[in-house]
Amino acid sequence: MSKSLEERVDELEMHIAHQNETIETLNDVVSNQAQVLDRLVSAMGQMKDHLLDIQDLVEQTPANQKPPHY
Repeated sequence: MSKSLEERVDELEMHIAHQNETIETLNDVVSNQAQVLDRLVSAMGQMKDHLLDIQDLVEQTPANQKPPHY
C-alpha cells in the first residue's frame, strides 16, 4: 500500500510546480497593486496641491477679510 519513491517524487514535483505557479500569480498581483498604489499616491498629492491652492484663494477673497474699522 505504500507509494513507491518514484510516485512520491512525482507528487512532490507536481506540488512544487503548482506552488511556483501560485507564486508567479501572486507576484503579478502584488506588482499590479504597487502600480495602482503609486498612481493613487500621485493623484492624492495633486489633489492636496489643488486644495491648498483653493484654500489660498479663499483666504485672499475680500468676503473673508475684515473691514478696516475692525
